[in-house]
Amino acid sequence: MLQRYRILWGSEVHDASEIAATVSLVLEMPRVLICLNERYRSWYTGAHGITGEDMDTLLAFCANANLAESTFAVADTRKEAYFAREPAVSGPAGVVFFAGARLSDPEGKSFGTLCLIDDAPRSLNSAQMKVLERFAALISQDICLRSAGRYAIRDLIDAEEDKCALYDLAVTDPLTKALNRRAFFRFAEREVLRAKRHGTDVSVLLFDIDHFKRVNDIHGHAIGDEVLVKLAQKISSSIREEDLFGRLGGEEFALVLPETDVDAAVRTANRLRQKVGEMSFESRQGVFSITVSMGISCPAAAEVDIVTALDRADKSLYRAKSLGRNRVEVLHPPGRHDVPINPLPVVHHN
Repeated sequence: MLQRYRILWGSEVHDASEIAATVSLVLEMPRVLICLNERYRSWYTGAHGITGEDMDTLLAFCANANLAESTFAVADTRKEAYFAREPAVSGPAGVVFFAGARLSDPEGKSFGTLCLIDDAPRSLNSAQMKVLERFAALISQDICLRSAGRYAIRDLIDAEEDKCALYDLAVTDPLTKALNRRAFFRFAEREVLRAKRHGTDVSVLLFDIDHFKRVNDIHGHAIGDEVLVKLAQKISSSIREEDLFGRLGGEEFALVLPETDVDAAVRTANRLRQKVGEMSFESRQGVFSITVSMGISCPAAAEVDIVTALDRADKSLYRAKSLGRNRVEVLHPPGRHDVPINPLPVVHHN
């Protein structure tokens, strides 16, 4: 929906040249120009019988008419001292006859002029002047309606963007930009229920940074925050769009992998673990790297929420740490055998 609003409120200028051509046809006028104040000219335009090379000259000339308080007609501009020296009159544009009617909003504020131009002297009778005024009123109404629509669309865009910004604030962790704890549990439970409905697999992966307290103690909390941010960025860029990634607190993170069985989750976990091990960080104390320990589980057939599966993943994470860290462990639901997963080699930076 937001994209459709942007299409309607884009940079494309509305072309009202058909209206200008109709004015030309009805009043038998070779050149017609809808001359607007700059604010309106940026998104609304209309002209007939005017070549590109004359446009700027005629726009500058017709801008004089925006000060007019009523409909006017000048039979021969060459005989009027006010106009005679204008480039549009003395130059190639050759303006001789000139007439115009105000364009204004419902409150009477003028924002332009509907201008008629001929290269020969002429006059308009009272009926033609009235037709010119009616066309000016029609164009004014068209501009006002389109302007109101643009403001309404802009308000909708602003409202949608505000809603999106508030939504992001409500569901994301301010430091790492991963899902916050509340949002993660909410969306994770949806994935579990969806997997139950469609009979598909879903796996839960819990991990944290090994010896993260040492990072803060040795390198400082600012570097510790940098580690958390870059770790989150690395994980986010290495998983699928449909995977859920959240920060549950401190250095503890979780993943929900839809349509992924435990074996595939183990492969994903080891791949992510290796990517994290290849990262390096720098502080005044030197360059260092980190490792992560991971625990995996999946919801049992009778489980309709994520909590119990996360509890098993937490137990398997604890086991990974007790077995030496920097490894992946699995704790299956009751009735299945646990499978220990040996760690892959990790590159350490000096």
